[in-house]
Amino acid sequence: MTMLPEIQFTEARNQFSSLYDSVFDAFNPTIVKRKRTEEIALLRVDLLKAVLSRFTLNVEVLSEEDGSFTLALDQLELYANSDSLEHTVSDFIQDVKIYAQDYMARPQLFLQSPNRKMHFPYILRILLCENDEEIRGLLEFNYAS
Repeated sequence: MTMLPEIQFTEARNQFSSLYDSVFDAFNPTIVKRKRTEEIALLRVDLLKAVLSRFTLNVEVLSEEDGSFTLALDQLELYANSDSLEHTVSDFIQDVKIYAQDYMARPQLFLQSPNRKMHFPYILRILLCENDEEIRGLLEFNYAS
């Protein structure tokens, strides 16, 4: 039993409009239960974004000897290299989007993989972005010396 409000699935279905109003208008996250073991949480998107805000994407920027740039996001094991920093960032954002989409296309695989399970909050944070500029805004660049 959680301290959050709980509602049974059938009741939630029958009273969806008032449940929605409670979650959205009154800011009340709610647990919906079905059977004995199935539970989901309903939460406003803006509150979900706030919860996920601490999951920062720390990208290391490396200047290579050949004049190219490498971006390394060890948290998600993603890397990109290109001839200019702007091209590398653009390619990297595309790679981040592809990985996030692949993760959610096969969540059972990734959530059961010990080295990928912890990526989930970062994936949600990425998928909540509406465009590439928002994804770029998540990236915190650390320039290697």
